[in-house]
Amino acid sequence: MKVVTYAVLIIGILIILLGGVYLSLLSRMPELDGTIYTDAVREKARVIRDTWGIPHIEAGSGRDAYFAYGYTIAQDRLFQMELHRRIARGELSEIFGPKLIPLDRKFRTLLFRHTAEKNLKRVGRMHPEALEMLDAFLAGINYYMKTNSLPIEFTLLGINPRQFTRLDCLAMVCYMAYTFAYGIDCDSLVSTLKRKYPDHNIMELFPGYSREEPVTIMESQAYYTSSRRISVPGKVRGNMPDALFSDRLSPLKLFAESIDPADLFPLFEGSNSWVIAPFRSKSGAAILANDGHVALSNPGIWYEAHIRYGNVENYGQFLPLIPFPLFAHNKNRAWAITMFENDDLDLYAETFHPRDKHLVMYRKRWVPLRTIRESIAVKGCGAVVLEIQITPHGPIITEFLNGYQGKPVSISWVCHRADNPVINIVYRLSISRTIEEFRNAISELAAPGLNFSYVDRSGNIAWWAAGRLPLRPAHVNNKEILDGSSGRDEIRGYLPFDKNPHLVNPPSGIIVTANNKSTSRPVGPIPHLQGYWVPTDRAARIVELLSSRERWGIDDLIDVQNDVGAIAAPPFIAAVIPVLDERADGNDFSERERAALELLHSWDFHYTTDSAGATVYHFLTYHVLREAVLDELGEDLFLVYCNLSEFWNFLKAFVRDDSSRFWDRIDTPRIESRGEILVAAFRAAVKEIEERCGKDINDWQWGRIHTIEYVHPLGLKKPMNLMFNLGPFPAPGEARTINRMKSNFGKHDYRVESVPSFRKLIDYGDLSRSLTILPSGNSGNVLSPHYSDQVNRYLSGQYRVINMSGERIEKEKSHEIIFLPPQ
Repeated sequence: MKVVTYAVLIIGILIILLGGVYLSLLSRMPELDGTIYTDAVREKARVIRDTWGIPHIEAGSGRDAYFAYGYTIAQDRLFQMELHRRIARGELSEIFGPKLIPLDRKFRTLLFRHTAEKNLKRVGRMHPEALEMLDAFLAGINYYMKTNSLPIEFTLLGINPRQFTRLDCLAMVCYMAYTFAYGIDCDSLVSTLKRKYPDHNIMELFPGYSREEPVTIMESQAYYTSSRRISVPGKVRGNMPDALFSDRLSPLKLFAESIDPADLFPLFEGSNSWVIAPFRSKSGAAILANDGHVALSNPGIWYEAHIRYGNVENYGQFLPLIPFPLFAHNKNRAWAITMFENDDLDLYAETFHPRDKHLVMYRKRWVPLRTIRESIAVKGCGAVVLEIQITPHGPIITEFLNGYQGKPVSISWVCHRADNPVINIVYRLSISRTIEEFRNAISELAAPGLNFSYVDRSGNIAWWAAGRLPLRPAHVNNKEILDGSSGRDEIRGYLPFDKNPHLVNPPSGIIVTANNKSTSRPVGPIPHLQGYWVPTDRAARIVELLSSRERWGIDDLIDVQNDVGAIAAPPFIAAVIPVLDERADGNDFSERERAALELLHSWDFHYTTDSAGATVYHFLTYHVLREAVLDELGEDLFLVYCNLSEFWNFLKAFVRDDSSRFWDRIDTPRIESRGEILVAAFRAAVKEIEERCGKDINDWQWGRIHTIEYVHPLGLKKPMNLMFNLGPFPAPGEARTINRMKSNFGKHDYRVESVPSFRKLIDYGDLSRSLTILPSGNSGNVLSPHYSDQVNRYLSGQYRVINMSGERIEKEKSHEIIFLPPQ
């Protein structure tokens, strides 16, 4: 009886708690209708929200339009913006307490705020209108904070926010660039393993595209072929049985104990984009397709809005702290971005003076270090003092390198060293009118490296790889920690933008970018372009599909963006099946292992939610990698390695390579063979599937294991998840399918962590038929109908029409705010 009484009491407390939160949320919902009189605007400005909560802003001047936009996004995303600026400035401990001190130390040591301050001192180089619009945007945010109740998250955390500033915006740009900086983990891991295993060919684990024919942007063109079986560069099939290759492949915290930076500001993890020339489209006009891949968050990273003033108009996706869109289109041109994946970062092992800790050797001379002292405010504690040591290369970051032991290591990063007027660039993109103006705007970009895809009403299609490319000495391995003392490993300068890879109106009529390598050819004086290119799978699959027909329309491209075909699965399975079949023929497998093997034989190579074959294949790939390299790496470095895309480049070639030393386990006295490890991995995979899903193979569907949950920062802690989170839902796809629903391969929990953060299809043959979709909704307010109104469409591969015409906007108006100067 007491147990029942306690249970009822706990339930009652939870109901009261959630009910109180609900009522408080309700009282703090923003007012979306009415007239606001303020001297911040000079003329009338209107904000019309449509039935999806997308704001359409119209004003007579850019200043008024961006004030209205700042006010509008603050209504929907203010708490998100607060978290973004705090993570970029290293101020999380101030609201979350001492467990966030390591993150603050890291992001301050990486000099986001100092780099932003340096860039602000160069405002004279910026377009004066860009600064005017930025300041108007900030004024709109601050006006909203001053005149309205703050979202409940501020109350629950005890935050009294200060005004937003230019520095907040520019610091966040630096953090965004950091999320692209794979060299910090990769270069330190390579050096650590080389030191640990000098007799191993460690670079076998980091092959890039060296063990397959590369699928590159410039060389792997999607020319139309009428053949039913398409030969795709880089797609290695080996001796695959005909039965396996078939037409199936044809197209048809808040609490600190659990907090992660990706929970607050999603990491950028890739993207797909392709552009289609008029002679390859059904409409006879250019088409742009794009889906940006970003770590899953709730609300999502992108805010969708439509801004029009004077002769400037853009409908696009905005980062909440940046006033200008990163992806956008209007009646005349459209653009999209994907990650270039170029290597713009080097790590240097530094030699300190044996008797004077303030001196470091640089170019064979002792030179002074620069030291910055900072105070980190910590909730519930006193301030923590941080000393940042800065060498001629950059700040010392040794403490943030997992598993590294050795000399102090500094980071030399283009983001720190080169002029990088990002605000100026995105503003110039928003007002560009010609392909030349667009190209000139992106030529200013230093970091992060980005692929820009472009189409216009005149029928042009183009792509540029933008970002500064360091010129390194020929002997330098860019994936190792370099020598900081001798001067031999110093970069020699940067490649002029004119030499960067690019294509304008290629003869194939299609340009595909999917974070793959730009080109296999020399780039100016660079013999081999250096970067952290993702595996070729997505790019190869897109090229395969787009090569299968001559002309494409919007409806056809929906299927391409939602494709879950695993292009590397047939050769992988072909390499494994003979080994497993031999063991099965010898009656060495259990009944369930035989059933799992049959699922591999019959799988159609698609990661659909109802596929059990996808489950067996995915678990098998994990256990093959684990059986092969865990003995060398250990658990901690195995997780680091699995966070790098190189593990898949390695695994695709390794599974066919009998001669690799990594088949042998270093923790046993005997020498294991490829066959033994493959069988052990298969058995481990089946055992784990049974533990997770049960013994009935009818319960092994991919969607039962691979799930997606939209987690709000407050929903990291129960029972708040019941109110703030969405899901979990079954999720198709995986990290290397076009529909990229990525879980953490190393953690092996199959919870989706990264998704297409939006999907977009723009056809200049009929803009009124252009389509888009967000993963959840446009609002960050949990009680808003637009918090989750796109989830079902998104997960089922559906879209909504992009609403740009004035008549249609008025017809679908759900709310309207009018800003007027005082009467």
